[in-house]
Amino acid sequence: NFHTAIGSTPFHVVYGREAPTLLRFEEGSTANYDLELMLKERDEILHDIKEHLTVAQARMKNNADKHRRELSFTPGDRVFLKLRPYRQQSVAKRLYQKLAARFYGPFEVLEKIGEVAYRLKLPAASKIHPVFHVSQLKPVLGANHQVSTLPDSFSTRPELVIEPEVVLDTRYNNAGHLEGLIKWKGLPEHEKTWIRASVLLEQFPELEDKLLVGEGGIVRLRNRYVR
Repeated sequence: NFHTAIGSTPFHVVYGREAPTLLRFEEGSTANYDLELMLKERDEILHDIKEHLTVAQARMKNNADKHRRELSFTPGDRVFLKLRPYRQQSVAKRLYQKLAARFYGPFEVLEKIGEVAYRLKLPAASKIHPVFHVSQLKPVLGANHQVSTLPDSFSTRPELVIEPEVVLDTRYNNAGHLEGLIKWKGLPEHEKTWIRASVLLEQFPELEDKLLVGEGGIVRLRNRYVR
């Protein structure tokens, strides 16, 4: 498969040519007995590999499902919001990091965005992007609850709008995680930052249709995203 980090397929890098197409083996397709045995053994190996991959994918899905909450909201519902600010350079940095990752609200659900995101009715003065992944929301239960005021911004700079403007480039970091180079709306070019793709999708889930997603997670950020 094509690998964005190297700009080619691993086979092409190693051998200098594209991998040949594997033809499906049909018994009796060759008069050479040794060749037929070799092709039959190759197909058996490929079949075993596919079975192992299927089992591994099912195991990964089951493990992920154990930590997945089946939540669904409709417009008009009230929810609490768990904010998870970025911690890179000056972008979306909390003034008091010890207070990070807490629930705010409640807020009204305005609409559902895609399969896993919701737009909330935030205060008019808020400069926080109003679309959030369902994992950051929890329903309001009962009439008695404590109201937690939402900060206007998650930055020491009050004019900062926490919203991506353009996905400029992509790379894999030293840990093998995909990152996108983000130009932030309202910030100069030199303030662009590398953000891990999984974190970017969590905070801005409507970007999901701008990413190419494959088995096991995000494969590459190929499209430029412009608001």
